[in-house]
Parts: sequence; structure tokens; C-alpha cells
Amino acid sequence: MARRRRNSSRRLFVTLALLAAIGGTGYWYLSGDRTRQKALSEDYAHIPVTSDRPEASSLDGGPYADVPERGNSPEHTDNRPKLDAERQRALLAAGRRTMEQGQLVTARAQLSEALRYGLPLQETVQLRAELSKLAGQTILSNAILPDDPFVEAYVIQPGDALGKIAKRYRVTEDLLAQINGIADKNHIRAGQRIKVVQGPFYAVIRLADYTLDVYLHDTFIKSYPVGLGADRSTPPGTWVVQSKLKNPQYYPPHGGKIILADDPENPLGERWIGLKGIEGQALGQERYGIHGTIEPDSIGKSASLGCIRMHNPDVEELYNLLVVNHSKVTVK
Repeated sequence: MARRRRNSSRRLFVTLALLAAIGGTGYWYLSGDRTRQKALSEDYAHIPVTSDRPEASSLDGGPYADVPERGNSPEHTDNRPKLDAERQRALLAAGRRTMEQGQLVTARAQLSEALRYGLPLQETVQLRAELSKLAGQTILSNAILPDDPFVEAYVIQPGDALGKIAKRYRVTEDLLAQINGIADKNHIRAGQRIKVVQGPFYAVIRLADYTLDVYLHDTFIKSYPVGLGADRSTPPGTWVVQSKLKNPQYYPPHGGKIILADDPENPLGERWIGLKGIEGQALGQERYGIHGTIEPDSIGKSASLGCIRMHNPDVEELYNLLVVNHSKVTVK
């Protein structure tokens, strides 16, 4: 009987030791290298609702004051088509062949579909680089290629303004000026032929690997590295662009010195893209945004109070793509 009790005690000790080891491993897994972080279905109830936002954001919750800080919407699901390896390889081969033949719009469509099936990391990186190059040639340039469903020619009419045209196509006037080589957005002339893009662009932020991907419809445009909130304080879900500011002032969320625009100490850089949460954990949130940074080393890390940080040249590009009230940002 005594021997049985000793065996039981030994088994209990071994079990407790294993549980402690597993618990320690779990903690290291969550707090260690970012490539090992879990998918973001964790409970966010402990997250403080703070942000390094500018004062332009409402502090009283605005029209969403009666909405819980974290919504009950289900997590976003992966909508990729079921893997068909044979079809995927055929699309990759066809896309690269048509790209070499100069059929850029067809190649873009074929490679975009191949990307939606999912690929190993190295192949995904290569495919995204190819699609980003195609987007630069077909969408973000002044070229209007035949049969491109995303762009068209527009002849400016008397009384038109670039902002008015941009609003009609759900893009920014900055983008139209950029792709058409318009130096002064306030000086366009009737009869002038310009290229327009059928928007809006939208973004997907993948918390697990610190990236922000830009899409137009289902077509991948470009990817950027980002910095995220410490302690998982960037809520997943769907957001819509609520506001945009150039050279924002910084108002510390817990009080303190207000930092003026263009001050080298301003942590927001020179662009602020304010977000409003509409689905998932983001529902009802209005205190988060995408902005530049004076701490470039924080990109690729979890270091902010919840906002999404970008390198300053990157956020300036993104600023010209996303449209207030139309562009959505999905964090997952």
C-alpha cells in the first residue's frame, strides 16, 4: 500500500511538472518571436482602451457611445477557395507566360487567382512581388490597357474638379493627380483626358506577421510592414476609414504636452488615417488609426498603444489610396 501511495505521488509530481513546463512554453510562445504568435482569437477583454490618436478622434465614443467596447460579432473566416494544386500551378504557369508576352491584364487576373489559393511562404513572397509590379504597370501608372476592368479614360467636363471626379470613382484626388502627372490639383481644364481608377482600395492587416496588404477588388496591389499594439492591443475585426489628416498634432491619450505638427518629436509622423470599428472585436471603437512614426525600429514589433505604425514614406503612399467612408481595413 505504501509503495502504491509512493507511485501515485510520483505520477502526480510528474504530471504537475509537465503542466508547468507546458504553461511556461505557452507563455514563451505568446511573448517570444513574432513568427510564433498564435492566431488572433484570444480574449481581448483585458486590453486597455487607449491609443496614440490625435485629438480629431472623439473621446466620448460619439454615435457609438452605447455600443460595448468590444463587439460580439464572430471572427472573420478565411474565404480562400479550396486548394486545387493542379489548377493553382496551371494559373501560375499561365500568368507568367502571359506576363512575358506583354498581356499584363490577363497575367494580373491569373496570378491574383493563384494567390487566393495560398502558397508556401517563399512562393507567396515572389508572387506578391510580381503582382505588385503588375499593379504598378497597369493601375498605378498613367497607362490605360485594353480590357482592364479597373481603369478607364475620362474627359474632364466644364465645371469639373479633380476632387469631384475622385469622389465619383471612390478614389482620392491625390491618386488621380499622381498617376496623371497633375502638378496642381486645382488646375485642370475641360477637354483634358485623364486616367481614372474604379475604387475603392482596401487593406488587410495580418497581425501574425506584421503586414498590411492593399487590394483593389480582389487584386493584390502592394504589401507594407507595420508595427502593432503591445499586449495584443490592436483589436481584430473590420474598420472603415473615418478621417484623414496631414501633419496631425499629437494629443497624449493620458494627458501631457501637446506636440505640434512638424515637430520632430511628434510620434504620428506626417499622416493620420483614423479608423472606426464596424465588425468583430473592433465594433464601436473610434480611437485607433494608421500613422507614421519617429521610431522606425518599432516596425515589425508590438510596441504601440494599439494603433498601426508604418514607415513614413509607406503611410504617405497608403494615404493616397484609402478613401474616407469607403475604404475598409480588416485586421485578422
